[in-house]
Amino acid sequence: MNNTPVVQQPRRRPLWLVGALTVLSLGAYIPIWYGLSWAELKRETDDGGSSPMARGTGDAGMQPLAHALSIFVPVYGVWQAYRHFALIDALRRKVDAARGVDALTGAIGTGIWWLTFTHYSSEPIFQALDAIELAAGTAVILYGQRGLNAYWRARPGTPVAERVTEVDWVALGVAASFAFLTLVGALMGPAS
Repeated sequence: MNNTPVVQQPRRRPLWLVGALTVLSLGAYIPIWYGLSWAELKRETDDGGSSPMARGTGDAGMQPLAHALSIFVPVYGVWQAYRHFALIDALRRKVDAARGVDALTGAIGTGIWWLTFTHYSSEPIFQALDAIELAAGTAVILYGQRGLNAYWRARPGTPVAERVTEVDWVALGVAASFAFLTLVGALMGPAS
C-alpha cells in the first residue's frame, strides 16, 4: 500500500486559484480548503506548542478529514473555524508579530457561509442569501489563504513556492463545469 501523504509539502496557493475554486464550486471548496490547509498545519505544528488553540495537534488530535467535515456541524463548525484561524494567527505572528489574522473574523465568515450553504431554496430571498453566502465564504478562504501564504513566505527554513498543481487544474475544470451546468440548469428551468 502506498503510504505517501496526499498533501506532501506546504505550498502557497495563489489567491486567484482559491477564489476561483470557491466561486466556481458555489462554496463546496470551503470545507476542502479547511481540510487541505489543516493537513499542512498539522505537519507544521508537530510539536503541538504553537498555540493553545492547537492543543491535540498530534496524529490523534488533528485529523484533516474530520476537521473539514466538522465545518458542517452547527456551532461546533464555527468553533473549528475559530481554532483554524487562531492557529494560522499563531504561526503568522511567530514570523511577523505585527501581522496576524483575526480568528473571530474567520469564524463569523464561516458561520455566515454555513447558514445559507446548508439551507437551499429557489425562492428569490434565498437566492440573494446564497450570493451573500458565496461572498462570505470566498472572503474567508481568501483571508485564511493570504495569512497562510504570508507565513509560508516568511517562515525560516526551506522556501515554500507558490504553485498550481495538476490536481488544481483538474479541480478548476470540474468546478467550472459544475458552475456552467448549474447556470444552464437555472436558466432552462421550468418557467413559473
